[in-house]
Amino acid sequence: TDPKSVVCAFFKQGQCTKGDKCKFSHDLTIERKAEKRSLYCDMRDDDKEADTMDKWDDDKLKEVVEKKHGMGGNRPTTDIICKYFLEAVEKSKYGWFWECPSGQKCIYRHALPPGFVLKKDKKKDDKKDEISLEDLIERERANLGPNQTRITLETFLAWKKRKLQEKKDKAIKDEEKKRSDYKAGRQVGISGREMFSFNPELATGDGIDDGDEAIDSYQFQDEEGSESFEYRELDMDQLAAEASELDTAGITIAQADRLKGSAAPETNGEAA
Repeated sequence: TDPKSVVCAFFKQGQCTKGDKCKFSHDLTIERKAEKRSLYCDMRDDDKEADTMDKWDDDKLKEVVEKKHGMGGNRPTTDIICKYFLEAVEKSKYGWFWECPSGQKCIYRHALPPGFVLKKDKKKDDKKDEISLEDLIERERANLGPNQTRITLETFLAWKKRKLQEKKDKAIKDEEKKRSDYKAGRQVGISGREMFSFNPELATGDGIDDGDEAIDSYQFQDEEGSESFEYRELDMDQLAAEASELDTAGITIAQADRLKGSAAPETNGEAA
């Protein structure tokens, strides 16, 4: 610790005789700077409590009267927390050297009410309350008690069979309800496939009403003269075998040394 950051105990009592040679500080404001600034106390209130009338002169008295009863004293007071102060506290920027952007004219409180919990502290508490999935499962299993059906292959298959039967019964019940709704003329929620299933005559109707569009459907057939192609997967071994079986009679093959006898490039109009 730097000795100059500690106030001399003898100087505080007025008994230090070392003067400037003392290794400890003689600045009494250091202790105030070292104190942690309280978030639940508005420093402007402390200044007003310490500033009593017995320390005022005539000019100070006029200034106080003007602020209290003049235009300056008509500013509304509120218990609402200053948003700049709250933002500084949330971002850990609040301290002795922090100043409100609104200055001393800010009418809002620069202190937190008792019991106020910051958002950053709430997040820490929420993280503490979180439990893992494994712990949650074990806790829920413990709450079930001992009188429960043990899960085995037989009990699981019986449960699965019961669920499938319930699903099948529900599907039959829903289909009967939709069929009755269709017969009653209520077609909301009924698909086109279900409509053809409930009334097969819709699919066999050949008559075309006036105004209906005719649709011509035919099966595609290869036109005369159209080429047919055969598609197959490439196999390098098969291609190599087919290439070796080709008849090379009448096929001209270039010599490998055909480029060696070519003339060299000319230099300055003369042959090399």
